Amino acid sequence: MIKATGIGSVPHKDVKSICDLILDRFPDMPFWPQLFKVNPRENMFVQFAEALPCLEADLDRKTVRVVQTNQERELLTFYDYFDHNCYEYFKIGKDHARGFYALMEAIEKNGHPCVFIKGQVIGPITFLSTIIGDNGKALIHDDMMSDAIPKGLAMKAVWQAKEIEKAGKIPIIFFDEPYLSSFGSAFVPLERGKVVEMLNNVMSILTQKTRARVGIHCCGNTDWSMLLETKADIVSLDSYGFGEYFTLYPNQITKFLNRGGVVAWGVVPTAEYRASIDLKEIKKRLRICFNNLASRGVDTDRLLRHSLITPSCGTGLMREADATRVHNLTAELSADLPSAGSIEEWVQN
Repeated sequence: MIKATGIGSVPHKDVKSICDLILDRFPDMPFWPQLFKVNPRENMFVQFAEALPCLEADLDRKTVRVVQTNQERELLTFYDYFDHNCYEYFKIGKDHARGFYALMEAIEKNGHPCVFIKGQVIGPITFLSTIIGDNGKALIHDDMMSDAIPKGLAMKAVWQAKEIEKAGKIPIIFFDEPYLSSFGSAFVPLERGKVVEMLNNVMSILTQKTRARVGIHCCGNTDWSMLLETKADIVSLDSYGFGEYFTLYPNQITKFLNRGGVVAWGVVPTAEYRASIDLKEIKKRLRICFNNLASRGVDTDRLLRHSLITPSCGTGLMREADATRVHNLTAELSADLPSAGSIEEWVQN
């Protein structure tokens, strides 16, 4: 069976019930849920801004703003904790991530047999490109913040991974980069080299300090060759909506697989969800991707062995019942896929 997991955000408000659902549907690789409808502190920007220098939460607007006062002191404090590897300083508080603490408690209390636990952090490109400084420019154009913020986000990932390792599990941490769906447009003047360097830097901090596997998730279309060439162990995409674009990079995908990379197929739609969608349609979408890659010389048996199944993105903006069905379909698809060795027949059918 191909392993399955979720992306992060959920619309549910009862933290125990959603954790029970996750542990039941994704027993091999549960993920901790982000309950942003319960608390604005679980908004993806606010959630990971604790202990980051020169920032302050704006709960009314569900974002963070730059604070000019005491910048030098805050940066000195930040770099002191970072340089001394004080990852506890970068922890995510209980009021910012109820789902993380509840899931970890449930796993420990019940002795859950999962091998992996998936966590997530907002990616540095998305964070820096979205938060605007006092000069009216995004922080990605501020050299000082572009150095500090990625290091802080990486340490958020380290803290998660350390907590997961304490439970005797293997951490899988995704950096969520929805902003990269705009990469290459006239409105996003980011250089490819800068994107790759920044992503590689945060991933290296995580993998040097923990035994975590690291992923990048982008829920729109992007330059997939760029992400495949980073140090990511897992590349996660909305393959329901953009899978055919991803398959235009067979050479890069082959190189990625050859170094042990894993593709997380977000083939169960969230933004494009409708009540009539069923397992047959979802399987057809995935089969198209595999067919395209097979016709371009990609070893689909190897690809299957290096695949995960996920929703296309977080389910936070959906109705609870629909989000639950998305997770059910994800689990059903992972159980229904063929085993390695029989993929060719499945692709041809």
